[in-house]
Amino acid sequence: METFVSRKTTHVKAKAKAHRQARKHKAAHKRRHANPVLAFLAAQWARVPKVVRIPGMNHDIEVVHVLVFIAILGGAIGAGYGGAQALFGKSGTTPRPVVTTQHETSTHNMILPEPNGNTVHGALAYEERVTEEVYLTPEPHLEAPSVEVASVPPATTMPDAPQPQWMQNALDVPVPHDGPIIAIVIDDMGVDRKRSRHMWEDVPGPLTLSFMSYAEDLPEQTQAAKKSGHELMLHMSMEPSNVTIDPGPNVLMTAMADSEIKSLTDWGLNRFSGFVGVNNHMGSRFTEDAHAMRVVLSEVKDRGLLFLDSRTSPKSVGRSVARDLGMPILERNVFLDNDNDVDKVRHQLEQVERLARKQGFAIAIGHPRDATIEALKTWVPDAISRGINIVPISMLLKSRMRSNQG
Repeated sequence: METFVSRKTTHVKAKAKAHRQARKHKAAHKRRHANPVLAFLAAQWARVPKVVRIPGMNHDIEVVHVLVFIAILGGAIGAGYGGAQALFGKSGTTPRPVVTTQHETSTHNMILPEPNGNTVHGALAYEERVTEEVYLTPEPHLEAPSVEVASVPPATTMPDAPQPQWMQNALDVPVPHDGPIIAIVIDDMGVDRKRSRHMWEDVPGPLTLSFMSYAEDLPEQTQAAKKSGHELMLHMSMEPSNVTIDPGPNVLMTAMADSEIKSLTDWGLNRFSGFVGVNNHMGSRFTEDAHAMRVVLSEVKDRGLLFLDSRTSPKSVGRSVARDLGMPILERNVFLDNDNDVDKVRHQLEQVERLARKQGFAIAIGHPRDATIEALKTWVPDAISRGINIVPISMLLKSRMRSNQG
């Protein structure tokens, strides 16, 4: 009796299970036919073998397990690749120029730029921040008279000889009267077009405006500046010592071959015409390298131009290399606007005037910044009224040459 009951129970359970499976198959069949996409996928899946045999092993593995393993492996590879990109960056692509911000580089390494105005590209122009804001020019008696400031004699002593290019491009201004002589050089011109224009239109001259070699519309901008009564220079990008600072495109690097340095120098020198000389943009590393500087200054000398050392490094060899080449060389004395603050710029201008009264002349470098423009608009006419000669850089060089020969 118990065996009969057990068999009957087993039969009932089997019948119920078969009934449930039939309902499931019926529902699945209904869904597949209701959705053609699912029906197609189901048909394709039905053709896939349910097990695969691993080569060389007498063992079968279900296809579902193989697909799960492949999915997990692919996810692990993707996560590893993404992590490597985050840590080391993308490989096989050209690195983008590094443009630093105040949070990436301490402020003693650079002068932070202001937003560029009226410019069609995103290039930034800014300088390395120089701790040596005031530099005293070496006393003349410490140098050999023939190579103190320039080896090129004044044109008046050689009337039949052709004038060097810097003299031909020099601004025609009256000879300075007896009194301190100051040349104001404004670097980074041409990139921030709005402030550059305000500099040559709003500040009384003559200033010396040094235009970035990579600025756009240089012939148009430089001629407008010259018509406003200012002298022109070329601002050439050179390698800084801080590798996180972007000095701009076509920068001169110490690791370059001589031929590449020469080619990039010539590219910059051909960007526009009518300038009297070259001074360095950044370059705290490059100007310390005598060999690299010789390559550049040889090209500048061959063009008959002068060189103004911005002195972004106290170890600059610009003076000694230029003297060895027998070419005109001047050096910056004061930086005006490490800080974009009108009162601080005025304080630096006081340093310029004090130095000029002490040694007879001074060279100041500033930039097209709001505070600098505002300070110079009033300081230049006031300084002239106090007996200061405000001259272009070429006139200061001529006066130094006359002083050395006298």
